[in-house]
Amino acid sequence: MEKSDGIITATSLNKVSVKRYKPAPTPKEHYINSEKGIWSWLISLDHKRIGVLYLVSIIVFFIIGGIMALFIRSELWTPVKTFIEANTYNQLFTLHGAIMIFLFLVPSVPTVMGNFILPIQLGAKDLAFPRLNLSSYYIFLLGAGIMLLGIINGSVDTGWTFYMSYSSTIGGAVI
Repeated sequence: MEKSDGIITATSLNKVSVKRYKPAPTPKEHYINSEKGIWSWLISLDHKRIGVLYLVSIIVFFIIGGIMALFIRSELWTPVKTFIEANTYNQLFTLHGAIMIFLFLVPSVPTVMGNFILPIQLGAKDLAFPRLNLSSYYIFLLGAGIMLLGIINGSVDTGWTFYMSYSSTIGGAVI
């Protein structure tokens, strides 16, 4: 390249070398296809697999809460009783709110993003305590089961906020 009067001109283009980025080869085994079967997913210590387990569980809770929301909205279609009794409606409303807040909204970002994306952003191969991470998933499922059984068996019908003024004026169970 020659420089004349502040203008750069190329006299020989074949001498210019360009370094191209060559991506690393994709590994043949990764978190989706490393081992087959449901058991390998349930005992895996890989943070990406645990993040996917959280994602699947949270999506299932979202679908269950969404179905309850459809029942609630269909009951509100007419001003009179459509197909759900008033007490059952209150119980359904309570369970819908508890599922959507405590089993979908609150755990969605820290569990899925924290397990799947954050270690990749940090460049870490895995989390510091993978067994503790897997046990936290099982504790989440155990807590969800206890919460749902407690609400269903106790027939709580005070709304998802468990507002004291409302819960003291109705005849249902109060937490």
